[in-house]
Amino acid sequence: MRAAPYAPYRSGPPRFQVALAPIALDDWLQPDIEAATLDARRHWLNRPETCYRRDANAAQSETEAARLVMGASGSPPPHRKLCLIDAARQVSDDLVVLDRVDEVWTVTSLILTSPTFFSVDQAFGAGLGVLHGPVPGGDKLSHRIARIFDHLQPDTVLERFNWTLQPGADRFTPDSAPLIERAKCAGPADAARLLHLRVERQTIRRLPDSGGVLFTIRVSIDPVAAIASSDRAALASAWRGISEQGHRYKRWDAIDPLANTLFAEWGV
Repeated sequence: MRAAPYAPYRSGPPRFQVALAPIALDDWLQPDIEAATLDARRHWLNRPETCYRRDANAAQSETEAARLVMGASGSPPPHRKLCLIDAARQVSDDLVVLDRVDEVWTVTSLILTSPTFFSVDQAFGAGLGVLHGPVPGGDKLSHRIARIFDHLQPDTVLERFNWTLQPGADRFTPDSAPLIERAKCAGPADAARLLHLRVERQTIRRLPDSGGVLFTIRVSIDPVAAIASSDRAALASAWRGISEQGHRYKRWDAIDPLANTLFAEWGV
């Protein structure tokens, strides 16, 4: 079993802030050699109707994003017009391109093979305000992100993390309802076996020619047994420390019985 690669809960509970930090260009698209991740991704990429949408009027930004990703992944792009699927086959990250449409940053093309409780159709054509509407403080958050997009420089990559616990290792989860139902049906004895840490590593990068922005999402899912014993107390503290509004938004009430059982077993 591999060690869980990311531990964003060390920084405390989710606070629904921008929380973007610059990283080196060389660290942008990190390799992922986990076979299960790549196999699941190929399954959905071979069914583009489930995971891919594009606005033909924004082909320039999509092509530019695909070439940027393929270049960064070490896969020289072919001499033809590219789409996001070409690039998505070379990396483990989902890819979302946003352009300014009527002065609103709007999703104009995207690949989602590991959606976290929203569908490709919900995201396609949506502006930042719609995307962040359900998030606590979403209006202020979307305005702050828009300002960052407006001023982002092409040679800068910004990174942030999002995380949760979920019952099971499901990766393609456009709807949280099946997971919520699974959690409600589980008993205390299932906690350590069923719970998994789901982490999103998110990055943003400017597309210098089209002026668009490329948003990448890499989802990592690991059983709680893969969490280092030295991190258990930090995870429990972060879980318990989330705001009431954040708790409702993430629907952690359904997961609480399993999480609390796990923390009691860990003695944290």
